[in-house]
Amino acid sequence: MTKENTRKFKKKWIIIPIVIFAVVAIGCALTQNLGNKGPTGYPVTAGKAENMTLQEVVSIKGNIEGSEKAEIQSTQTAEVKAIYVEEGDKVKKGQLLAVLDSGDLNEQYAKAKITAAESKRKYEDAKLLYEQGALPQNDYLEAKAAYESDVLSLGTYDFEKINIKSPISGTVTRVNVTVGSNANDTSDNKSMFVIEDLQNLQLKVKVSEYDISRIKEGQKVTITSEVLGEETASGTVAKIAPSGENKDGSSEMVIPVEINIDNANGKLIAGVSAKAEILIQKKENALSVPVDAVFEDVNEGVNYVFVIKNNKLKKVKVDTGIEGDFNIEVISDKIKTGDQVVLSPTYDLTDGMEVIVSDPDAI
Repeated sequence: MTKENTRKFKKKWIIIPIVIFAVVAIGCALTQNLGNKGPTGYPVTAGKAENMTLQEVVSIKGNIEGSEKAEIQSTQTAEVKAIYVEEGDKVKKGQLLAVLDSGDLNEQYAKAKITAAESKRKYEDAKLLYEQGALPQNDYLEAKAAYESDVLSLGTYDFEKINIKSPISGTVTRVNVTVGSNANDTSDNKSMFVIEDLQNLQLKVKVSEYDISRIKEGQKVTITSEVLGEETASGTVAKIAPSGENKDGSSEMVIPVEINIDNANGKLIAGVSAKAEILIQKKENALSVPVDAVFEDVNEGVNYVFVIKNNKLKKVKVDTGIEGDFNIEVISDKIKTGDQVVLSPTYDLTDGMEVIVSDPDAI
């Protein structure tokens, strides 16, 4: 064998082992990949169906006020001579709050009395002349009308107006006058006195037109406020206004609603803000799923929940019931407590589709 043939022979034997090694390596890799094959499918996140107590509430903020309130004003241009109450005092209906100076009123009344006496004399003279045929009827009627007008004017001088009294029983919450000031010239044109019934507090709120159909008199209310800290107060829807009004800065209508408060602990006070949670309905042991697990098919007009069974989807038609803050009641005999359900389903999902449940915290 020549040297040239010997070199060719050795090259062949060198190439053959390299090819064999490559084939074996590829085969091992394929075998390993086939052996480690993981689950496949459409990635979804999931929640669970469970039994729980669900509550549907309407939450709204408002202000605490006395159940009855009187803002007392005077039309008299008279000086305040005495004030008998202070803020915080409790008063009875008809109790004297202040007295005004009657000096000007006495002078005005005296003048009116003189005017009425003079018009009476003229009327009597006119009547006598008219009956004797010495005075035209029109002149007589004019004298009579003037006299009657002056008598009526005299009756408007009510000296009781100088005595400012409370029209209701309650607590004096504001005194906006001082001795020596004018009764009808208070700062910022405020009332002289404000009296409120603080024994019976109310929370006054304005409910959106979109929620008012769910509000009924007698519904239970849970009340929270900064002044209560961690505690709550209870209340009841007492009155719903018969008409609505425009919400500030928008075209939305709101309806005033009054809530009677059970202020047993005495911690709530008038003038503070509070939040009312009006209980619309409540259900114990309701089969529920997370709110975003319900898929509303607008094309069919029905609701579905996708249940995950052995990594495959089962499309279940459901009716919905009471809706809480995070969960909603589903009515179906094909969903059981503990079932996994797809969260935020889309039109991409179909019945029988294979899925992989992803960890929502890793997304």
